Amino acid sequence: MNDNVLIPLSGFILPGDFPWRIGFITLVDLQLRRLRATGHFMPPRFFGYYFRGDLPVAIGGSWTVSLDPVPPMTLLPDAIERFTQGDYKIVSRSRELMPDYMLVHDTCSGGCWLWTFAQGVKFVEAIEPVTVSDSGWDDAEKTKLLGP
Repeated sequence: MNDNVLIPLSGFILPGDFPWRIGFITLVDLQLRRLRATGHFMPPRFFGYYFRGDLPVAIGGSWTVSLDPVPPMTLLPDAIERFTQGDYKIVSRSRELMPDYMLVHDTCSGGCWLWTFAQGVKFVEAIEPVTVSDSGWDDAEKTKLLGP
């Protein structure tokens, strides 16, 4: 199996404020306060969502947060399975395992896609733009692939 599979989900849209709706932003801000950090969390553009067994998890930038298993987050697995006709899942069999795929969400457009878990984590945790030479695809060209 290819370790870097990207599955577009044309027409599968989440609201731009989904990270706020599921409590991700609030949980990060609370943790920052407990750490006595100054300033506020600046949410990234891309977030990743998946389930370890029945535990919903969200990733945004360098933050990974376990969420309460309540809607709207708990509605995602069934929605993905219906949308992909059962071909792809963002849920692992147990809390000890990682799922095969992660749902990646662009909060600017609302667009979503599935990415193999390891590659999805790398993408949503990235804080610097990626160049072609950084990825090892083609050292001759220095084109930005990701970034502001």
